[in-house]
Amino acid sequence: MSKKSRGGWLNHIVDFIGEYTGTNPVYSPLDLTGVLQAKFFIGPEDAGKLVNIVEKELAKRKLGLAAIELNLTFNCNLTCAYCFIHEKDPLERMTLTTAKNAIDLLLERAAFPAVNITLIGGEPLLEFDLIKQIVPYAQAAAGKRSLTVTWSVTTNGTLINEEILKYFAINKINMLLSMDGGEKTHDRYRRTKSGKGTWHKIAEMIPLIKMYQPWLGVRMTVSTEAISDMRDDFKQLVGLGVNQFIIAPAQGAMCWSKEQIRQYGLNLVDILRDYHELKHRGIPIFIEEFEKDENEYTGWGCRAGSTSLAVAPNGDVSPCSKLLGLTSAEGKYIAGNVNTGVDVNMLEPFRNPITRQPRHCKQCTRKCSGGCYAVNFEQTGDHFTASEENCLFWVVCQETKRLSKMIRMGAQSYLSGGKF
Repeated sequence: MSKKSRGGWLNHIVDFIGEYTGTNPVYSPLDLTGVLQAKFFIGPEDAGKLVNIVEKELAKRKLGLAAIELNLTFNCNLTCAYCFIHEKDPLERMTLTTAKNAIDLLLERAAFPAVNITLIGGEPLLEFDLIKQIVPYAQAAAGKRSLTVTWSVTTNGTLINEEILKYFAINKINMLLSMDGGEKTHDRYRRTKSGKGTWHKIAEMIPLIKMYQPWLGVRMTVSTEAISDMRDDFKQLVGLGVNQFIIAPAQGAMCWSKEQIRQYGLNLVDILRDYHELKHRGIPIFIEEFEKDENEYTGWGCRAGSTSLAVAPNGDVSPCSKLLGLTSAEGKYIAGNVNTGVDVNMLEPFRNPITRQPRHCKQCTRKCSGGCYAVNFEQTGDHFTASEENCLFWVVCQETKRLSKMIRMGAQSYLSGGKF
């Protein structure tokens, strides 16, 4: 075989391998070796060498995605002062082409047989017509690759109607409501642009919501003004039929004082007692943070920029949606655009965040994940340097987990601090 013919033959094999690995993201190297032997009549040793080269090259380039956040719009019908999208533009809306390209990126780089797409904003239900185009495209594209797509949507709940609920139920789109507690707390910030509170509108919809999605989750954001009402806010949401909670402080450029964080922690412990009392009574309820072990350590950094990416309405790609909401270009950390290309190398710090861990964090006796990248940047100017506020909230979280574990192990005396 001449050099020219041999070169063309090798190029043909390379093209085939690229196509094979692209359409079979969860392929077996052993299967690929067998396919190369049968298709190109080469020996097992040579086929194995080619597959090893491919594996090493893909390892360098592969993002290994498990999830993507589609910011369908930065527009919103509410004016929440603590929203992480600092500069909303009603004209920033995602096109179907951009959504398809974002979905293709996820599926092409998928490292798991099941991937998750979160529909977020702004208020994503403003783009319900787009959602109805996105869902069938993603399902069909995933099916061709033998992948499964799970769906999530985070919404303020004010635009929900039965048509939307039916569509979400049919397509198994799990809805997370943003609801801060009772009327007083919720309406402090979650108001329409005309200044009208939204609590009653959402609360009245919950019975209908639960007809289509019986297990209902809520993101309960706690502002500094709502610390003293945390426990009562939790009780009111339980009374409405909420089953699952994400309870988190509203963090940003404005820092919490140490006393505010201490009060937050004490009230969180009260909620913890109520939580276990409710579970003891057989009430269907779940708070993930209360079910974790305080010694559980998943490493420095979160999945943002590693196994998960966020896409802005215009197609810009960032490690997470909270970063997209920052005002500075450095803070947003744009690694490309789904319409023109993504620079995987730019994401390396987020794929290996331990390399950016500050020296004082390495010496700390309380191992943590390093805090929220967006909050870190707003408060320290660096994505990987945790602020003191993030450290203190981590301590609160770990101590709550420790108490929760004691209760689960039978220390029921911790429930005596108050009855639900």
